[in-house]
Amino acid sequence: MNDFILRVMAWAKSRDRGASAVEYALIVGLIAAVVGGVIWVLGNRVNWMFEQACDNVTTGSAANKCVDPAR
Repeated sequence: MNDFILRVMAWAKSRDRGASAVEYALIVGLIAAVVGGVIWVLGNRVNWMFEQACDNVTTGSAANKCVDPAR
């Protein structure tokens, strides 16, 4: 009987470790989704800023000073 209780306790402990792995996987997935969302939202703006900087370097002009025309 004592052996059975020890096996049940060992099995329950191993399940807790599996639950922790699932929780960590969910956290990693959530972080990846947030990072992906930030990149998606800011991607066009950052791309526009790099294009403006490249245009300023190639033309030798800094007249527009990288101001967003949408503002």
